[in-house]
Amino acid sequence: MKHLFTLILFTFTFLVGFGQINEKDSLVNVKAFWNVDDTKKYRITTKEIRKTQESTAQEEISYRVNIKVENIFEDERTISWFYSDVNFNSDKFVNNPLFLVHNIPVKFVVDADGRFLRYEDLNATLQAFILSAEKIQNKYIDDEETFKRISDLAKRFANKENIMKIFEKDIRQFHLFFGTGEFIPKMNALEFNSYIDNLFTNAPTPAKTTIKLNEIAFTGTNYIMQSYQEADKEWLANSWYNYLKELAEKLGSEAPDESHLNDEIIYNVTTNSRIKDNGWISYSIETKKVNFQDTDYTLERRIELE
Repeated sequence: MKHLFTLILFTFTFLVGFGQINEKDSLVNVKAFWNVDDTKKYRITTKEIRKTQESTAQEEISYRVNIKVENIFEDERTISWFYSDVNFNSDKFVNNPLFLVHNIPVKFVVDADGRFLRYEDLNATLQAFILSAEKIQNKYIDDEETFKRISDLAKRFANKENIMKIFEKDIRQFHLFFGTGEFIPKMNALEFNSYIDNLFTNAPTPAKTTIKLNEIAFTGTNYIMQSYQEADKEWLANSWYNYLKELAEKLGSEAPDESHLNDEIIYNVTTNSRIKDNGWISYSIETKKVNFQDTDYTLERRIELE
């Protein structure tokens, strides 16, 4: 079962208003003050580390994103992200949809507080993704196996149901704190029930989330917000057991022992973002950690203003 979990884990693979900082009473209202045609450039890097008793594996991906405020109408803001310059720490094919991304536009709408509302112009994103995938596939036209793997990967994401799954985690991290309210450093915190990605199925995992203001810079020009999400351990154990049970039925093998309901799975996500008083993020890091049996998994995503 340990090796099965390790295999599963290996493949497991929102802004307008003013970000007020009131120095007198050390209060921050997490919003953003952006204007039409404002543009910023970011470098995003994800590092994935998988450790077992037998081995350690690491994968790193970096890419650039140009962010632009396209339009402001009443209480809605249209934002565009443009993905380019994707690099992996390997020159071999990687079974990750970002491997097929080059010069891809993504457009979405947020409310006046910065909370995500909806994606827009999905057809433009889809067409750019298909063209990018074809160009990358052409590099492997003499490698039948890799050519087919790229084709399979492109087919999986070249539809309106899946295309935004490639980009949604970046966008979610960037806009995580906007619209969450007013905070005093290390005093008040926002606590609520939430969901995070599931380790075993497509159903989201119940979690407890705490959001707080860690610090206001002595200059009064930026502040640091933190979010901590912890998965429900009992729910995770049940999800793990049900997954094993379904897998056993498919394979026609022996059903798993109910003792797996006592298996402890530690799963948490911490996000820290330094936000300027105008709402632009200068640095953000999200760290996802999972510990189960002999497997330690860490996924780190950094967003840095260039």
